[in-house]
Amino acid sequence: MPFFRFFMGLWGLCLAVVLLMPALLIQERWQRAGDDRLASTFPSRPDEGDFEALRRAYARPPSEWPRALVEPEVAFVELGPLERRPNPQGTELAKARLGLRLFEDPLLSASGHFSCQSCHNRQLGWGDGLRVSVGHGRQEGRRNAPSLFGVAYRDAFFWDGRAATLEQQAAGPLLSPVEMANDSLEDVVERLRARPDYVRAFGQVYGETTITFSQVADALAAFQRTLERGTRFDRFAAGLPVRFSDEEIWGLNLFRGKAGCANCHFGPLLTDQKMHNLGLTFFRRRLQDLGRYEETGDPQDIGLFRTPPLRHVRLTAPYMHNGIMPRLANVIAFYIQGGGRIRPRNEAEAADPLWPHAARTSPLLKRLDLEQAEIEALIAFLESL
Repeated sequence: MPFFRFFMGLWGLCLAVVLLMPALLIQERWQRAGDDRLASTFPSRPDEGDFEALRRAYARPPSEWPRALVEPEVAFVELGPLERRPNPQGTELAKARLGLRLFEDPLLSASGHFSCQSCHNRQLGWGDGLRVSVGHGRQEGRRNAPSLFGVAYRDAFFWDGRAATLEQQAAGPLLSPVEMANDSLEDVVERLRARPDYVRAFGQVYGETTITFSQVADALAAFQRTLERGTRFDRFAAGLPVRFSDEEIWGLNLFRGKAGCANCHFGPLLTDQKMHNLGLTFFRRRLQDLGRYEETGDPQDIGLFRTPPLRHVRLTAPYMHNGIMPRLANVIAFYIQGGGRIRPRNEAEAADPLWPHAARTSPLLKRLDLEQAEIEALIAFLESL
């Protein structure tokens, strides 16, 4: 009799589970359907229940996060942890060490006063912390020194994308009259050949007795490919233990949602690797910079600048290609107003055939409606990257 009662009780429990399972599945699907709309429907003044829903939704793997709110033409790739390149070994490690030595040596500049690290300082997020860099003869350049974090993963280099590889990029600063001001790459190589210690070092790495610029560029690139490290957001997205506040998760939801950031900043590198006109050409003004057009001569390229990755963005101020925005709050304010807008000051400017191209900004730019608390949440998230 006791066995019979036990059996009937067990049978009843199983029956209850079977009957409840569809309801539980429906509830889970309903919950996920609601979570899936969080990027587009989350309130501007959330309460504890809203934050609970947000925490639940973003506790899942990135592939199951709420659907990102992006424009139809955007080939969005989900945010996530960056898969780190393996640490260099053997010959590649020797190249990277030689590259670091070159990177820090002012011998590479014509004056002997500037090295690569003069504008790309480890302590300043591999930038220089200045609006625009200062180089040979204390000349100011026109552009902000881009951070070198994650350069191993990029498709193009310089703000105007004129170099396709890190090795090609190496020649640019060396030959720029306002940076390292060498007359030729051969001048750089000759100074290295005159140093017995460098002759030995290159010989040990490359097995040749004559230093060439291709070796210099190769070593510099090998070092720069090591310049990445993990972030708090990497750990969060990978499901690893990390303290991520409600404000930061709210900022993540805004980033992927109504703030529109994910239209251009997505994937593990947080960039679409494309070029956009944000309305910052300062056309026919003192700060004029026409971007990629100055490289290609194609009017369609006026104002195009590369989308920078946002990894370690809290370390890389000031911001934009010309460094005119000192804080992340300034950048967000710029996007809230829909980006930059230029207007002709007179008939001569209006008649300039390049004017329509300079004034045509990215269609992805739209005015935003963000509360102050949302701006602060967005900044909190950006500082986790």
